[in-house]
Amino acid sequence: MKSLYLLLLTLLLCVEVSHAQTYNGNGQVSFSAGAPLDLIKGTSSEIIGSIDLKSGKLQFEIPVKSFQFPNSLMQERFNDKYMESNRYARATFNGKLLNYTLGKTKEVTAQGVLTIHGVSKRRTIKGTLVEKGNKLILQSAFIVSTKDHHIESPKLTNAYMAESIDVRLEMHLLPTDPAVGAVTLNQKRRTK
Repeated sequence: MKSLYLLLLTLLLCVEVSHAQTYNGNGQVSFSAGAPLDLIKGTSSEIIGSIDLKSGKLQFEIPVKSFQFPNSLMQERFNDKYMESNRYARATFNGKLLNYTLGKTKEVTAQGVLTIHGVSKRRTIKGTLVEKGNKLILQSAFIVSTKDHHIESPKLTNAYMAESIDVRLEMHLLPTDPAVGAVTLNQKRRTK
């Protein structure tokens, strides 16, 4: 009888874990701006985020100084002149998934507030949510206007003004269980 009870408890826990509601993780975000010959591009692998499938809540954040560039001068200008990274250390998105169901691959839409350079703007951002085993993969590509976030656009060598930034992100999220001490987004933020 005791063995049967332990077996049922184990099965119940397995079912509960497989139907997790909250997923936390990290990934990579990249951006590019400008004309092909004067392209400014950066990449960061320090994006962290979470999705709560019960409420639809979605959030992610990126330390602005974590972006890496093809050369150090570009990185210095990005942090000091354009993004003022010492003053505006993080870019964030806090919102809600409007349409989501788990399955192999689903198109999703999130509405929320994107904060870059200390300026918050309401945005609707489309993406893809892929369920792969117990992991979720969130992918998105969207445009950020430099004017919307009061970012002084660099004048490139051919006088082309980069007014928009192409952003691509991919996050790998694993189920969490607060009862067993899972690390949340806020806990990760405090440790950095």
